[in-house]
Parts: sequence; C-alpha cells; structure tokens
Amino acid sequence: MSPTLEEAMSEQPPTPAYTQAEAYAPMEAAVADIVAVLPDFPGFERRVWGKTPCSHDGVQDPDYTNVEIEYRFTKEQSQTPLVRERYVDILREHWTALGYRIIADRTLEARDRIDRELIAFRPDDRVKLWYSAAFYTVVRIRSGCVPVSDLGEIEYVPPSGGIVPGGRNDRVQRYFPDGIPSGDAVNPFDSPDSYEDSL
Repeated sequence: MSPTLEEAMSEQPPTPAYTQAEAYAPMEAAVADIVAVLPDFPGFERRVWGKTPCSHDGVQDPDYTNVEIEYRFTKEQSQTPLVRERYVDILREHWTALGYRIIADRTLEARDRIDRELIAFRPDDRVKLWYSAAFYTVVRIRSGCVPVSDLGEIEYVPPSGGIVPGGRNDRVQRYFPDGIPSGDAVNPFDSPDSYEDSL
C-alpha cells in the first residue's frame, strides 16, 4: 500500500554516500570515464564546480548541498554531429551496460537545431549524470543532497578532457582562495577507501 502524504513527508531522505568534500573525486572520475569512452574526443572548453541548495519537506537545509560539476564543449564543437548525436548514442549504451538507470532520454526540436538530453542515475551512490546538447553541449554531474563540508576539507581534483589544471578555464578558484594546490591533488580514480582519509 502506498504511504500517505503525511508519511511520505516525514520519511528521512536516503543516507548520502558522500560528504561534499568526498563527492568531488568520484564525480570527476565519472567525467574521466565519459572522456575515455568517447572516440575522437575534441576536448572540453571549460570546467566549473558549483552547488545548489537542498531542501527537506520544502524547507531549505543549510547543512546539505547539491554538488554540481559541469564541463562544456566549445560552441563550434557543440554543433557537430559527433558531439550532438553520436556521443549521445554511445553514452546511452555505455551507461546502460554499467547498470545505470536512464531516467531521461529527450529530443527537442528547436528553431534551427535538434537538442538532446540524456540523464542517467547511478544507484550505488545516487549520483546523476547529464549529457545535454543544446546551444552548448555540456556534461553535468550532480551528487544529490550531501552534508556540507568546510572549505578547507575540499581537495583539488585535476580536470579531464584537456582543461589546463588551474588555468583560466578551470573555474574552481572559489573553493581554493589560497590558490590551486599543485602537489597533493586527489586522483579521481582512487577508490573511496584510498582517498577517504585524506579528505
């Protein structure tokens, strides 16, 4: 029997797999995996780390945040059939083979182009992966609601896809006010057991 509205509202959200600080490495590893599986990869134009608020029972919770990582192709590369069409097909097959659940697979006719959006859900850690081809084509990874970490707990993870670490298109500086660390960056392919103690 389905729960009543009151029961559903009182249920606690699923326990997060990570804290904010712990989320960046596995999320960046997801991007690195995307880059590795896409043939003739042209490189990304920029990377941005961001976050959005989380709410429970309709009330914003300052103790939780939604980590978001976004990589963008150039405007020119965003319009190519390779990036707009073939990559969508490859990622659909790849994510399905990995056991991810495809939760959105949309095609939208715009005035002068056909936009596409593919969204996958990773059940092990509840991370969502977007591949969105519109005016720009972007890869976006979201953590879901995770406990907020102190700024000093967040460690630098090098970018994928040709972005110069710490360069002007590596837009993560707000998390590292003292400058991008150069010698102790987290390897995104390390297992959680191996990097957890350093976060």
